[in-house]
Amino acid sequence: MNVYFGKTAVRNNSSNINSLSSKTAINLTYPTSDKLFRDPINPYSKLQDQNNGNHVLLDGNSENFCVSLIDIVGSTKLVSTINSSKKIRDFYGIFINSVASILKKYDAKIIKTVGDGIISYFPQTMDTTNLTAFENVVNCSFAQMEERSTINNQLRERNLPTISYRVSIDYGKVERAQFKGFDAEDLFGSTVNFCSKINLFAPPNSIIIGSDLYQIMRSLKISNPYKVQAMNSYYCGAGKFSYPLYLLSRVNLSNFTHTNPLNRSTAETKKYIFDTESSRTQKILLIDDKKDDLMVLEHFLKLEGFEVRSFSNPRQALLHYANTDPSFYDLIISDIRMPEINGFQLYYKLKSIKHDIKILFATCLNIAEELLVLLPEVKPEQIIQKPVGKERFIEIVKKQIL
Repeated sequence: MNVYFGKTAVRNNSSNINSLSSKTAINLTYPTSDKLFRDPINPYSKLQDQNNGNHVLLDGNSENFCVSLIDIVGSTKLVSTINSSKKIRDFYGIFINSVASILKKYDAKIIKTVGDGIISYFPQTMDTTNLTAFENVVNCSFAQMEERSTINNQLRERNLPTISYRVSIDYGKVERAQFKGFDAEDLFGSTVNFCSKINLFAPPNSIIIGSDLYQIMRSLKISNPYKVQAMNSYYCGAGKFSYPLYLLSRVNLSNFTHTNPLNRSTAETKKYIFDTESSRTQKILLIDDKKDDLMVLEHFLKLEGFEVRSFSNPRQALLHYANTDPSFYDLIISDIRMPEINGFQLYYKLKSIKHDIKILFATCLNIAEELLVLLPEVKPEQIIQKPVGKERFIEIVKKQIL
């Protein structure tokens, strides 16, 4: 028995949403060897069937599935730095084959690549009471995020640019089509379009889900501990209809005792996850080009039990942050006057990666008023005047991080 949720009004009135046909699609199969792509189809053998018309066959039924899109961030700019066709093929091949292997492992079916993304769906999610199917969806999304370090290591070995990407997943109605004379099937409809649109709302290296999928996950009480962060709603139909969006991330499993979470009540599980999150070691990214100041502040923080990663070079700090899970750091502390990238520039670059970062500015400059004018979203308590004593410094940090 299927359970349906409330996105129908939004989708029925979202005719202005463009389909994904604006990008070139490449049909894929799962790899039978070390190559993903099958041999090209002889175009002449299919010419007669195509010219006869009626070559797109619909199966006659609309069905509901989880649909997923994984999309590289800024791939056009990255590829423009690659100077050979072979390396471009290697760049995309490493990404596509790595992701395809994960999708196959979790019973997903690839429909097509769309530009620099992969669209897939999970056939077993047709039944919204199938706990295993939806656990596969959650586990698959986490596995794709965790695969990024392996993908980037392979890219580095070939002197190729490393990547960030976003995963978007939603549940809803799709139409399935079979092209006459071809083995491949296709999906189309508002769920596929929504998946493409909401992907752009997610920060790099994160997972975004729609409200329909979130409601199913809640109703099934999926045991894999995860946390959900509400985002701004997606608006369509000239802003008339809104649809809630959520960022999905995994709870740190290293802090969990070996207890079957299915034996817990819902209230106990929520309390357990909350307590686990609040008791874990808080992580801070510290950036200051003055190494003496950096060492002092780092010492203060470590004495209080914080886990600290420090950089005297803001560009290296930015590169590190871009290649780290956006939720890894609980707080960023940055100097303002630094070479190459000043604190303001660094702030906006970090914010483009994770829109809700928590940040403190520690500066020797007496520019608090000017800073508040330049960055109106920054509050006075987010500015630390150096030099600062340990007690005062830790007091400010704790207020910001909790």
